[in-house]
Amino acid sequence: MNKQKGSSSIFILMMMVLAFSGFFTLLRVVPLYTQDWSVETVLGNIQQESKSQSYTRSRVYDMIQKRFGINGVDELMEFVEVSGQGTTIIIDMAYERRVPLIANIELVATFNHNIDLSE
Repeated sequence: MNKQKGSSSIFILMMMVLAFSGFFTLLRVVPLYTQDWSVETVLGNIQQESKSQSYTRSRVYDMIQKRFGINGVDELMEFVEVSGQGTTIIIDMAYERRVPLIANIELVATFNHNIDLSE
């Protein structure tokens, strides 16, 4: 009696399709998170700098706008809301990004940032 050794060609084909679709999905998702890491870095740096300096709302907004431009995420500027008065400045940013995956299926990622620049 012979025992089967190895995988069938159908199983190998299914594994290749699964690996390809996983890799394709990863290529769509990674840019979303690299953009968010840039946003997180900009907001974190502003928070660190605010500990040693005093900023106004308009100054903070301008700083965010310039740094988003440098990092290539300036299209996300529409989601930035700078509020507060005096020494209390709050940066709120909530946005979602959609990327097409296959036909009418989209991947949706939601990001939220809330930074308090209080002294």
